[in-house]
This record gives sequence, structure tokens and C-alpha cells, in this order.
Amino acid sequence: MGVLAEIHVLTLFPDLFDGFLRESILGKALADGRLVVRRLDFRDFAEGKHRSVDDVPYGGGSGMVLMPGPLVAALETLPPGTRKILLTPQGRPFDQAAAVRLAAEPRIALCCGRYEGFDERVREHVDEELSLGDFVMQGGEVAAMAVIEAVVRLLPGVLHNAESPVEESFARGLLEYPQYTRPREFRGREVPEVLVSGHHEQIRRWRRREALRRTRERRPDLLARLPATAEDRELLAELDREAAGDRGRGRVDVALVHHPVRARTGETIATSVTNLDIHDIARASRTYGVAAYHLVTPIALQRELVESVAAHWLEGEAGARVPQRADALRLVRTAPALGDVVEAIRGETGAAPLRVATSADPRGRPTIGWAELRGRLAVESRPVLLVFGTGWGLADEVLDTVELLLEPIAGPTEYNHLSVRVAVGVTLDRLFGRAPR
Repeated sequence: MGVLAEIHVLTLFPDLFDGFLRESILGKALADGRLVVRRLDFRDFAEGKHRSVDDVPYGGGSGMVLMPGPLVAALETLPPGTRKILLTPQGRPFDQAAAVRLAAEPRIALCCGRYEGFDERVREHVDEELSLGDFVMQGGEVAAMAVIEAVVRLLPGVLHNAESPVEESFARGLLEYPQYTRPREFRGREVPEVLVSGHHEQIRRWRRREALRRTRERRPDLLARLPATAEDRELLAELDREAAGDRGRGRVDVALVHHPVRARTGETIATSVTNLDIHDIARASRTYGVAAYHLVTPIALQRELVESVAAHWLEGEAGARVPQRADALRLVRTAPALGDVVEAIRGETGAAPLRVATSADPRGRPTIGWAELRGRLAVESRPVLLVFGTGWGLADEVLDTVELLLEPIAGPTEYNHLSVRVAVGVTLDRLFGRAPR
């Protein structure tokens, strides 16, 4: 693996980098020869009397578009082996992994856009496109500075503390743990006792735990991609138990409603409980840490059926033979109405749950996206009740009482008639599962 030695910045405003390149660790890296940064004004490669670099867009529209000629001509003067990067809102997100990767390149070139962006044909002459995020800036120069600083600080000898790039936010897939310095007490807030204990293992474990807590609350998307260790899972379980003791914070229940639900023709009906629904949804609930799985039906005989199935696995020899099945069926509860489930959760936690429904057909109601709901659940102070319907979906009288309605699960085709067991599994995985690596 190599080490970055040269950075080329292609820009219409090279003077913007003057102060940036003189200061702090970057200025020192340039002064001692560890790195060379060259600025290239691609206006110098423009043709014609006025050396124009932009023109009106074909097809009409506001603003001006950067012409391909000047930038491509500038790119063609770069040394062989230079990795050419277009800084654009359409690029892949720039993150710590990208910084590490670029720090191993011998030389990189950063192309800074302006106006309405680059002519599409420029993309054929670069190796990759990167974006700082979902926001708009005047040009790519600030983005280039961010990339340069993130990459240069990873080079050997640039930072005095070799551990700094390893311990900081994102370096190990998590946000950084809280940091404290003197004074020990500031306006009534004291440094956590463990940090002044001198017990290095306890300090390390506390920092890891707090990094996991902060990441789960603020960036659940990062936590979903984390290759968690056994210790991480133990610490997350501690945080779950702590949250569960905080008026139900972190608790999630699942309710499968058999009445009131819709028939194919639209009228309100009651459906029958099925053995598959009892077993499969209990197993999915156990896998994703659900506190309880409630089967809702006003029919007493149906509730008795559910309870007898659960008892077979919890009280008889079957549970001893297949303890994993018994472990899942311990989550099973029954209730005559959804309101009874809400009151049961309130009684156990002291707080009414946030009710979130799912439906393949929202019937004109506003919905919440999966990523938005996942982020909200990470900081929700109340217990959460996920409500699923049988038949042809939840009746309007149920949908009218919930606080949030998830957007429908959808594939690439028009067909959308999943079994409720599949819908529960997909929902739990999208909201609480770890993203595949």
C-alpha cells in the first residue's frame, strides 16, 4: 500500500486555498516536504479570446454549465497514476473509509465545480465522484478542503499522536465517546467518576459503551453497519435494559390485529388466528428484541387457542426439546382489542406507547419513510407499538387512531400482497436489523 504524496486541485479560484494551505498540520506537512499540493486553474486551458469556461445549458434552464473542454484538458496534464475525483452532489458520500482509501493513493486530483455543475461528458474522464452530503454550496472548493484535511491527517508523521486517527469519530465505525478535560467540575457538571478512577479497563469499557450509545441515538445508520463484537452486543444489551427502565424507553411491542380489519370487498371483518402467525411472528419478534407479541381478537375461543399453543411449548416437553421455540413463544400475549394492548403497555411502563401502523394501502393518509422512522425510534422516549393487520389490512378505525403510518413495503414490480409474516419480518429488519456488509 502506498502513501499519498501529491494532491492536485483543479479550480477556477486557486487563491481561495492560500490561507488554508498555510495553517495548522497541513501547513507543516507542506513545509517539511511530506506532501505537495498543486493548484491548477482550468480557466488557463480555455480556448478563445475570452477564455470562457461555462455556457448556457442545452434544453434550456437557469444558470450556466461548466464546459467539458477546459477541465478535461487540465486533467490530461496530470502525471500518470493520478486518481481523478469529481466533487459533485451526485457523487458517493465521502466518509472515513474513503479518506483512508485516498490516503493510500500516490497522488489524487480534486475537481471543483461551480455554477450549475459540470457538463455530463466530464464524468467519462474521472475515476470517481464524491459528495460531502445532501446540501448545496457555492462551489467545490470547500469540499476539496474537507477532503484534503481528512486525508492528510492520516499520513504517517502528520499527527503527533499516532492513535488520534484511530480513536476519533467514524474511524472504527462509531461516533467518538464523550471527552472531558479540566476543570473537573464546571457549572455543576462533573467529569464522570470512572474517568478519574485510574482503572484503564473500566475507562476503555465506559468509552466503548458511550460510543455505542451516542451512535445509536444520533447515527443509527452507522450502528447498523457495525461488525459488532461480543462485547458490543453485551454493552448494547446493557443500554437496552437501562432504556427499558426509563419509562419504557427502548421497548418495542408488536400487535397483530384480527379485528377490525378489511375484507377483500372493503367491509370490516374479523379474521381467524393461524398457527403459522403465532409461531413465525413470535420467532421474528424474539430475533429483533421485541418485548411482547400481542395477538388481538375479540373472539374468546381464538384467544384460548393462542394461549393453548403457547402453553404447549412453555409447559410441556416440547419446550425442553426445542428451547429456542419456547423462548420465542414466551413473548406471546392475547387481547380482545388494540386499546387493551395500549393499556397493558401503559401499566407496565407508565407511558402510553407511540403507535405505528403498517399498511400496503395507506388510502391517502400521509406516511413516514423507513429511514426517518428508524432515526426517530433511536431517540423516542416512549415505548413503541408496531401494529400489523391481517386480512386485507387494518380497518380505517384503527388507522385513524395511530400516530404514524409507515410507507408501504414495495418491490420493483406492481405486485404488493405480502403475507403478514413476511411484512413483520421485513419491518423489524429495516427498523432494528444490522445492514449487510
